[in-house]
Amino acid sequence: MLCSHITMFKTVYHWLRSGCLLATLLSHQALANTHTELFLVTEHLPPYQVVNENHQISGFAVDIVREVINRTGYEYQLHAYSWLRSYNLTLQKPNHCIFSIARIPIREEHFKWIGQITETNNAVLWGLKKPNAPKITDINQAKNYITAVNKNDVTHLGLLKHGFMENKHLYVLEHTKSLINLLSTRPEIDFIVADDITIGYRAKLAGVDIDALERVYEMKDLPLNFYLACNKQTESSVVNTLKKSLQSVHNDGFYQQTLSQWQDKMVNAKSPEISNN
Repeated sequence: MLCSHITMFKTVYHWLRSGCLLATLLSHQALANTHTELFLVTEHLPPYQVVNENHQISGFAVDIVREVINRTGYEYQLHAYSWLRSYNLTLQKPNHCIFSIARIPIREEHFKWIGQITETNNAVLWGLKKPNAPKITDINQAKNYITAVNKNDVTHLGLLKHGFMENKHLYVLEHTKSLINLLSTRPEIDFIVADDITIGYRAKLAGVDIDALERVYEMKDLPLNFYLACNKQTESSVVNTLKKSLQSVHNDGFYQQTLSQWQDKMVNAKSPEISNN
């Protein structure tokens, strides 16, 4: 009988000890997450990121990324700079992460890619609704017209890969302007390139009725999906935690709910330009 009691006490002791060890490990993990600080950098890119005159940052992608970080327990700072500064900071400094960034081959090896912020979102040729407006059923047919693009953005580079030529098929803007204003004021410009998420915001910012525009052709091989990416020296455990958190945001409906909310909002930003980074 004594032996059985001793055995029982040993079993209970091991259970308690195991429980304490587990609690300690969980506590250490939570503490580690709390002490991990991320530096999130971005730019003014309505409606993904909107920086107002008081330097407050809001936007569709901002809401998504904040939720991703909040679910990890990591501390973070969020700053909006020029695109070039944000890009270079993320290239150079550990625990710096950038959004919303397009994932293209030339950038692939420079970052640790967390995942897509946006879901399926392709580049689209847009034109003005008018009698005898051009009809496009193949991207090569667009070479019979003039498409305006911003220099070195994703759409510019994508159309070059399709064989479009500058000053022949493409009107390339060297400086920041509103593409929609260009489309509506320059009769020689037939198309611009934008995605379905930003086109409404572009129109509002340019003072153009969205009903005056028509969707001409969707380029399914030119996605404009935006990503969250981090510096290559960021710890793998942090990267993996961020990946799981971002995936959960897409899986549990938070993404669609946030997208719907932002599609119903008006843009308050002053800058009239939206780029495709």
